[in-house]
Amino acid sequence: MRYWLSLLIAVALALPGLVIPQPARAWGRFGHLTVCELAYRNFTPTTRAAVGGLLQSRRGGITVKGKGRMEDRHYTSFNLGCLEEDALPRQHAEDHFINVARSVGSIDGPACPGNGECILSGITRDLATLKDSNRSSEDRVRALMAIGHWVGDIHQPLHISFADDRGGNGIDATLNGRCGTSTYRVENLHAVWDNCLLESGLFERVRKRADYKKSWGRNTITYRAVDTLQANTSATVERTMVGGEPWQWAKESFATTLDPAVLYCKLINGNCQYSENEPMLRPGSAKRVQSLSQTYLAQFAPTAESRIRLAGFRLAHLINSALDPRYTQPVQDSTQAP
Repeated sequence: MRYWLSLLIAVALALPGLVIPQPARAWGRFGHLTVCELAYRNFTPTTRAAVGGLLQSRRGGITVKGKGRMEDRHYTSFNLGCLEEDALPRQHAEDHFINVARSVGSIDGPACPGNGECILSGITRDLATLKDSNRSSEDRVRALMAIGHWVGDIHQPLHISFADDRGGNGIDATLNGRCGTSTYRVENLHAVWDNCLLESGLFERVRKRADYKKSWGRNTITYRAVDTLQANTSATVERTMVGGEPWQWAKESFATTLDPAVLYCKLINGNCQYSENEPMLRPGSAKRVQSLSQTYLAQFAPTAESRIRLAGFRLAHLINSALDPRYTQPVQDSTQAP
């Protein structure tokens, strides 16, 4: 699949005027793994047992169409399963975003734009499937993994954004310097929020730990990042995190997206325009280029880390609510601000 996709893109680049849209991957591989590992560590014993049963002692899987035929995919852990929704071809492409018109200034309810599909409908659908013990194990495994992905997506601010530029995928970006010491290359503003902010912040701090070893496995950096997030979150702080509904989490993300300092849109006469001269990105129009500095990364790396932390604890809350009949939401401390 990846070979043919690469070939198609190469042909497209050779043909003037033909554009192949590229899927955004919220938080990137390491970001999604961090969210789902943090959630797993906060599952109740009953929830862990239920998840283990669904995964059938690390043999649970799903059947998908790939390479021109149906194939089985099996997952060794919940966190790896959370990456399934970024596999190509995507099963629910519209569920990765809430793409609104530029006239929208806030997310104020659970309905998707135009009553279509979006992250909110994806979470609702897959939670219902996960809770339904009459559904097949495969359906429930797929739903379990998808919920993990959707909750990660809804906390990435630029996944709650304007439809015309697909959350900053239509804004090219240049960066003065690198994303910490990682080799990640910045391409557009959306990708900066997917990867670069975490690479220059949370993951960079992990690389500087005294016990950091380059011989670690590919995903070990995410486990050490979760160690950090878990250690720095008290029970009191956790209680303030898990409240609310998914649409309210989207509302938080959209407020960050519209922050002028994020440089996603240009505030002109009270309207959040694509650029100074263009209200929106129109088909065939030249993309704007946004220059970013290390100061930008330092300013928003803590925001990205905060969103990852919220996503992990809130995901645990949703899965616990679905799979543990005795689970109750932690009572919030009214003296603490959410």
